[in-house]
Amino acid sequence: MKFISLAICFLFLSCLSDKKNKHADISLEKPNILLIITDDQGYADYAAYGGANDVSTPAMDIIANSGVLFTNAYATSPICNASRAGIITGNYQQRWGTFYYGGNVFPETVKTIPELLKKEGYRTIKIGKTHYAEILDNNNIENPTKLREFPLNHGYDEFLGFCAHRHDYFKMKQSDDVIEEPYDDRMSQRGPLWVNNDRKDFDGYATNVFGDEAVKQIYREDERPFFMELAFNAVHHPIYQAPEEYLQKFGIEKFPEWDPKLESFKVYHERNCWMGEIDPDGRKRYLANLACLDDNIAKVLAALKQTEKWENTLIIFVSDNGGSQNTYANNGILKGHKYILTEGGIRTAFTMSWPKKLKSNQKFNTPVSHLDILPTILSAVGSKVQDSITTDGKNIFQVIEKQKQTIHENLVWDTGNEWAVRSGSWKLHVAKADYIFRSIHLEKGTYLYNLLDDPGCKNNLADKNPVKVTELTKIHENWVKNL
Repeated sequence: MKFISLAICFLFLSCLSDKKNKHADISLEKPNILLIITDDQGYADYAAYGGANDVSTPAMDIIANSGVLFTNAYATSPICNASRAGIITGNYQQRWGTFYYGGNVFPETVKTIPELLKKEGYRTIKIGKTHYAEILDNNNIENPTKLREFPLNHGYDEFLGFCAHRHDYFKMKQSDDVIEEPYDDRMSQRGPLWVNNDRKDFDGYATNVFGDEAVKQIYREDERPFFMELAFNAVHHPIYQAPEEYLQKFGIEKFPEWDPKLESFKVYHERNCWMGEIDPDGRKRYLANLACLDDNIAKVLAALKQTEKWENTLIIFVSDNGGSQNTYANNGILKGHKYILTEGGIRTAFTMSWPKKLKSNQKFNTPVSHLDILPTILSAVGSKVQDSITTDGKNIFQVIEKQKQTIHENLVWDTGNEWAVRSGSWKLHVAKADYIFRSIHLEKGTYLYNLLDDPGCKNNLADKNPVKVTELTKIHENWVKNL
């Protein structure tokens, strides 16, 4: 009888052990997913891309050098709210009426990365900037936490950050939100950050706050794998704000803050964030902001290694759109900047690391899109739904593992005033009307380039090749019909 009791006890303990190991195996088999999105980062402001001589990004370079770098990667829009909607859904945001600023948020029927990964057993975390359609913070929006756009309503379990186009890097307390004029309040974005459904005060500098939270989440003990979107607002304006140590590093003085008693934020903003006045230290201020960003990415990578999660974490790194002329970003040889459909407005850095699966130091020239992030993640986790859902994105592992030279027959952009098509090495860009606003100067016209021969878009071939113009115009027309 004693022997039987011992046998039953052993069997029970074995079952518990098997159950525990089974959960551990699930966690080990499925990779953690870390999606890092920077804001308005220049194409040449990433050292691994061989860009600007004044740039040092050692942490970002680790991601690129330990995995894959794409030279022809594109955002779905030259501005943040629209492009981020394309990232999170894997679909052209024009499908629900978002062409430029404003627009609509993705409907309930369009599933997001975190919604899909929750079904795969992931815990889902959002840190940093959220902006898909409307500005929810400091904008007299009733019950913002009930809206689809709010992170906890489209798949995230936890959220620390803000819901707007920008946020003051230092002023993150309720006592800072004292602006009464509606435009100034909405555009300056001072005040506490969201922690899930509540707003709480924070000290310090936003980039550091977000980096520290990411580290904390990585160290958290949980048998489930994590999906974390770490959406820094760096290097978006106000880039003239940086911690003292970075000002000293780049030999610059603290920039004069806006004083609501002296002038409206609109006047201050146009002068300092829209090139109303040229700041002789503007580039250094951008680099200070970028250096702080890179140091925080370094903290995150160190945490992954210290917790032994580095090997089985898929990291995807992108900037939400091209570098902004207003922040002294550098897009290298690429023509143009944020806000318009030139290469400098939509081509971005895009790197991936997954030491357990991906070989290091790989570089691909195949055109890829931020639309591809969702289906690539679903493939990485072995999702059951990856073959049953429809997206505009493609699985990038087709490029990495199968050496496919083309996964998109065409890529299409449309902001309402402009549209563009890339097909093979050809790009057609059509501006329906002049776009002249502050530091934006785009003339109405039809622009055709062969990007293989002319990556800087110096030679407009539209008049010389009307057949190609007609061909790519039809691609855009068909795309519009099928939205």
